[in-house]
Amino acid sequence: MNINLNTDEAGRLEALQSFKILDSIEEEEFDNLTLLASQIAGTKLAQINLIDENRQWSKSMVGMSKENREMSRDDSVCQFTITKPGMTEIPDLTKDERTSGIDYIKDVNGFRYYLGIPLITDTNYAIGSLCVLDFETKTLSDTQIGQLKIIAKEVMTHLELHKKNRELQQLNEYKIRLMKILSHDMRSPLNGIIGLSGMLREQLGEEKSEHYELIDTIEQSSTQLNQMIDEMMNYSVIESGGLTSNPKKVNLKEIIENITRLYRPASRIKNIDLKISKEKLEEPVWIDGEKLEQVLGNLLSNAIKYTKAGGTINLSLMRKQEFLEVRVTDSGIGMSGDEIENLFRNEKKQHISEGTNGEKSTGIGLTIVQHIIRLFEGDIHIDSTPGKGTTFMLKIPV
Repeated sequence: MNINLNTDEAGRLEALQSFKILDSIEEEEFDNLTLLASQIAGTKLAQINLIDENRQWSKSMVGMSKENREMSRDDSVCQFTITKPGMTEIPDLTKDERTSGIDYIKDVNGFRYYLGIPLITDTNYAIGSLCVLDFETKTLSDTQIGQLKIIAKEVMTHLELHKKNRELQQLNEYKIRLMKILSHDMRSPLNGIIGLSGMLREQLGEEKSEHYELIDTIEQSSTQLNQMIDEMMNYSVIESGGLTSNPKKVNLKEIIENITRLYRPASRIKNIDLKISKEKLEEPVWIDGEKLEQVLGNLLSNAIKYTKAGGTINLSLMRKQEFLEVRVTDSGIGMSGDEIENLFRNEKKQHISEGTNGEKSTGIGLTIVQHIIRLFEGDIHIDSTPGKGTTFMLKIPV
């Protein structure tokens, strides 16, 4: 198939730069292709060369010193290969007027044979070449040349994959930045609502009225929305492989107070008896407190969601030497053995069901819990009986 090369030099240089491959590190996938080219051609040398405005730079080379990875474009033979779509074969470099005057060819022990195949982008720009060289004159068969052309296409496939992977990574980074901005901008007014409802509660004092129920509803709705924002943000980070732990000294009692303040209203609205117990938490521990709070919040929210009115939930934290033991036990609807197995076996196929009062769910809360516990290098175990309730048990190094 004939290809009409795009000869616009500015466009060619822009196409080359779009791959961001110049001056990159050595990579085995390219070195293997270069070695294969050398073996097919039966030559002592082979290169994958990229040609920018002033130089030729070798992404991969066989049979040559790494000191020769870069040279002036004017001294390269590949500068001629990128001017036509097929291939450039020079059986004797000393007898070709284009190359006979180059120093490393004029030398008595210099190169004699050259064959280059252009590396052509999908926009028909030749950004470099796959070339084979030798110290003696020769010619290659049509079969050998055909095989080298296949390798040249494979080189371009790898370059395109590199480019697409980098673009996907940049897209993921952009998505995470966008999610962080959105989550911050959405959390700020929600936290303001939660703060104001707390002030209203203080002003009411001990007086019990329907206002308490309204405040509870405001706090519950705001907390649920806040949690959903957290879940979507964390899931985006997890999907992009960017979930990290940032441990520091944390006061666990403060985390418990925050969790209690956030989830007590929801339990009160459903008339659920929420009990919190904590043992040996006086000393600060070294952990990512924000992610621990997300784990506890998700487990409590889940327990409240699937526990009927009049039920009970117990959250207990206990420090045991180098571990923090967490248990969340509810008297809710429970799960079967198959449902528990599915939680661990295939997170993306979790069944999203409404809570006992029709509460909505993103369906990714437990997925986030599992990822964070793995990040902590901890363990999670579920014990549940349909119709009787569920216990989540966590063991987290601190």
